[in-house]
Amino acid sequence: MKKFFPLFFILVGLLFQPAETSGKKKKKADFYPVEVSIQQLFNEIRETKDDSLAIKLHRQIEEILAQTLVLPEAYKYKFDSLGMIGRIYAPRKDFRMFNWNHSSRDGTYRNFALIVLPGNKNEPSKVVRMVESTDSIFRPDQQLLAPEQWLGCLYYKILPKKQGKGGKRYYTLLGLDMHGLKTKKKYVEILSFDSNDNPQFGAPIIELNGWTKHRVIFEFSAQQSMYLEYKWLKRRIEFDHLAPLMPYLVGEYEYYEPDMFRDALKFKGGRWKHIKDIQKPPKDKRLKKSSLPKPPKQSLMKEKKVKGGMKEPTEEEEEQQQEEEQVDDTSEQE
Repeated sequence: MKKFFPLFFILVGLLFQPAETSGKKKKKADFYPVEVSIQQLFNEIRETKDDSLAIKLHRQIEEILAQTLVLPEAYKYKFDSLGMIGRIYAPRKDFRMFNWNHSSRDGTYRNFALIVLPGNKNEPSKVVRMVESTDSIFRPDQQLLAPEQWLGCLYYKILPKKQGKGGKRYYTLLGLDMHGLKTKKKYVEILSFDSNDNPQFGAPIIELNGWTKHRVIFEFSAQQSMYLEYKWLKRRIEFDHLAPLMPYLVGEYEYYEPDMFRDALKFKGGRWKHIKDIQKPPKDKRLKKSSLPKPPKQSLMKEKKVKGGMKEPTEEEEEQQQEEEQVDDTSEQE
């Protein structure tokens, strides 16, 4: 309870700042106290050895953000001091996501996320909390999921797409789940919103290996890194092909790793379509798989981004190009 009262007064102060005399601008909300409060909670999380207490502190962070982000002024506020929380806008600032995770002492990870949709003019923003339910979803690649059934991960890319002229708008999300000691996961997720601006995860618009999927889930060894990025110049998602170290290890994802082949997904006719073998290994080079991998380390592995020979665009150039693509995609009907 000792954390509740400071939080209460901070938020009351933000919501009810007095306006100045007529003819002068109204004072802007000051979010610095909120940032300080969240930083203090993260400090407590780092110091504690009790995971159950850490999760309660994460929930307090979630509550602070949820109550703060409804304020119209908070939608464009950068929250730059919160480096431990991912903050990403959809192109054209259609919505915003706050996303972070917790590394437990047993090597597993818990993910947290909020989606923020701006209100009209000075109306409050809509804040939706995600509830991670990864282990309880049967056949997750075939399900339409609500925010309470979220497949937790850290999103790092949002790609807007439309199904034809005047069609439904989808947002394709690329994400990483550190998952556990043995495996990591990467996602190609589909996000849309209903008529009441409620988020829905998944849509049957991905064609991969002869199957129609609501999302793509890649699971692989925690010792490995997998490339999954949107190539702005080629207008497609490119990703490493994964394979087990030995044929008899099929389905044992802790032994899966990139095999030097690379595939892609291209948005055409309102769907993501699979393109095989956009990259192949040289004939004189083959992956050596003479031994099984060593036990994975417990520390968080950093993902390494593969850079191509051509210069990647700036964030502003990429956002402009994505808007142009939405127009182009409508003409690519089959």
